[in-house]
Order: sequence, then structure tokens, then C-alpha cells
Amino acid sequence: MSESESVRLVQAASLEISAPVAETMRQAGALDDRFSADHVSRTARQVVAAWAMAVAGDDTALAAIAEPRAAYWLMHPDQARWQVAPDPRVTQIKIWGLEPDREPPRFRVHFEFAGRRQFADPTQVENADGDPTFAGMLDLTLTDPGPWHLESGHVETLDQYLHYVFTSRRETAEEYHRRTGSPAAPAAAAGPLRRYRVVAGFAEHDERFGSRAEVEVQRAAAPTRYEAEDLVWPAIDEETSRALGEGDWQPSLLWVDVIGLLDEPPGG
Repeated sequence: MSESESVRLVQAASLEISAPVAETMRQAGALDDRFSADHVSRTARQVVAAWAMAVAGDDTALAAIAEPRAAYWLMHPDQARWQVAPDPRVTQIKIWGLEPDREPPRFRVHFEFAGRRQFADPTQVENADGDPTFAGMLDLTLTDPGPWHLESGHVETLDQYLHYVFTSRRETAEEYHRRTGSPAAPAAAAGPLRRYRVVAGFAEHDERFGSRAEVEVQRAAAPTRYEAEDLVWPAIDEETSRALGEGDWQPSLLWVDVIGLLDEPPGG
């Protein structure tokens, strides 16, 4: 992927502004255009694009808008044990905070991207299937009368950011045998829908309670991480209430597995 392609993906990525932030932008932007949704959105894309170019080896744009320490830690995550490899593919950007009355004013950006890691230890390699997903967090501040500049930023794996591990895979032959009791080779899938099992480990830390919950669904494609969360949360709430009784429980995810189930042979 070329540098321009990485930047093009940044420009094409979805950009979301939460409703409260959009209202703050409307009010503050009427007094200072630098707080307007258009200006803040352009700035967010600009700094993410500058980061993507720096990952590819050209840090000119990033150095122009970032504090030196912020640029260093953005490019050297996890205490410099690894760096993002060239050609990250940014998939979404979210502006989740705007504080026009703060001194200095600040807005906050979350972005997600697929990519690979380059480790400082040359013997260590990325061992995940496919390209892992990462999260970036940026804080930009405003110095009157100047433009927005990057005050701090860092990236980490999405598992680290969300504090749980997500996997998506096909069911193994051994798991199929345990589930069905049949050693027969599964037949090819028929029709547009496939069955998926979403299994989650979770904990209610205040009560020191941990368990697992699962749900089975039929879909044309495997649920994404966030779709899997939405699908399994009702089962988590039900299991938590079953074990602890009704209450204002706040369980947190430990891991989520999406398993594509193999199909049983015709005739069962």
C-alpha cells in the first residue's frame, strides 16, 4: 500500500461525533470557528493522516502539528517495545470530547485501524491470524490565536484498549465431535446463512463473581467484535441475575469468542 493510499483511507474512514459533543460544537463554533464541527473534523482527519504518513517514514506533517514528546510516544507505543508497521488501514474516527472552556481548550479523538506490529526484538513476530485491530487516542489543544496541535497521543491493540480479548475462528473437528457426538466429516454449508456461537467470559468484580455466557445465531457472515458484544450482553445479564439476583450489576468482559459452527452431514 502506498503512502497516498494510507492517507486516502483516512479521508474515507467514517467519522462520528457524539451528540453531546456536536451540541457543544454548535454553541462554541458560533463564537469561534475553530470549535465548529467542520473545522474540528478536518483537523482530526489531518492529524490521523499525519500519523499514517509518519508510520510510512515521512514525519514532516506530524512534526509540524505535534509536541515532540507527543509525536515520539505516538510512534513508539508500549514503552518503545514495538511500532506500527507501514500501511495501517484506518477504519473509523470518533470525536468523543470537546472542552472549549478548558485552559487550554481541548478536543479528543479515538480512531481504529488494522495493521501489524514491528517489534524491537527481531525474534518476536506478530502471530495473530489476519491483521490485528488497534486503537489510537489523541488529545489536541488550542493556543490562542494559533491552530490546534497534538498535545498527547498513543496507540494500543484494541484488546488492550477494551480490556478483553476477542477471537473469531472456525469450529475444530474435536469441538464438533464433542458438540454432536459424531465423528463424521461435516458437510459443506448449504444456503446463505451460517451458524455462529458467541461465547463470552465475564466478571462482576464487586461481587467477585465470574462466569461465561453464550448465544447462537444464524448470519450470512461472522459477527464483528462490536456485533458480538451486542449479541452476547443479554445472555451475560441473564446469567449475572441468575447467580446474584436482581440488582444494578455491572459485569465486564474478559474475553469474547466467535466460533463458526461446522454443519452436520445431511440426515443428522
